[in-house]
Amino acid sequence: MGIDMLFKIAGVGILISVFHTALKQAGKEDMAHLCTLAGFAMVLLWVVQLLGRLFNTVQDVFKLF
Repeated sequence: MGIDMLFKIAGVGILISVFHTALKQAGKEDMAHLCTLAGFAMVLLWVVQLLGRLFNTVQDVFKLF
């Protein structure tokens, strides 16, 4: 789970920046912003899932609830 998730997030960031630049150069600024927003939402969902796993692990370690 460690470094591979960082590489996935970095890969999505690079891919989204390339798409954003290409769409902006083509004059499709609305689609560029939509693409950026979709990439951000995808990464945000991954981070929220990771935080959920972290909280469950902390609860298990300290025997909370």
